[in-house]
Amino acid sequence: MNGNDKKSLGSAIAALESLFQQFNLKFFAGTLEAPVIAVSPDTTSGAYGWCTTWKAWKSKDDESKDGGFYEINMCAEHLTRPFEELCGTLLHEMVHLDNIGKGIKDTSRGGTYHNKRFKETAEQHGLQIDRDSKYGWTVTHLNEEAKAFVATLDGSAFQLFRQKETRLKKSGSGSSRKYVCPCCGLIIRATKEVRVICGDCGVVLELEE
Repeated sequence: MNGNDKKSLGSAIAALESLFQQFNLKFFAGTLEAPVIAVSPDTTSGAYGWCTTWKAWKSKDDESKDGGFYEINMCAEHLTRPFEELCGTLLHEMVHLDNIGKGIKDTSRGGTYHNKRFKETAEQHGLQIDRDSKYGWTVTHLNEEAKAFVATLDGSAFQLFRQKETRLKKSGSGSSRKYVCPCCGLIIRATKEVRVICGDCGVVLELEE
């Protein structure tokens, strides 16, 4: 990998496309229709990837009503996880793609809760699925056969990941000024120059430098 490759996701996407083809042959007998594989930021606060339930991509010359391609997205923040885990995520999304093609509804609650239909299909295609108390049958691991297969593959293309934005906490509306009553010691703060009279003492509060 040269210096220019390190700044491009091209090699990672090509590797994901190759992995899809190999997993399709190994675990789905080549029956899955190839989707568009994308890499983009996680917009769901924690997802490793997703598969669209509609054909999100379409060729510009395709005028058919039902034409197009599903999308499998791998979240950019998690591309450099251990290779075995990355492969588990891709297989997980391929299971969704398989179920979509067969008309099997395997999630609810906006696609976040995975039901037993997902578990059943996944465990027929290289995965071991455990239950999460909030999201259902979604905890994903490769089974022993899949682990052995993935161990023969090259994961060196995954060198880049997207950092999450660090947001600085805003400090109100700017620096404040401290005003003190010279008689009773009353203190107020203001974000601009003000003229304030102490209600008890009847004197103007002084700006403390």
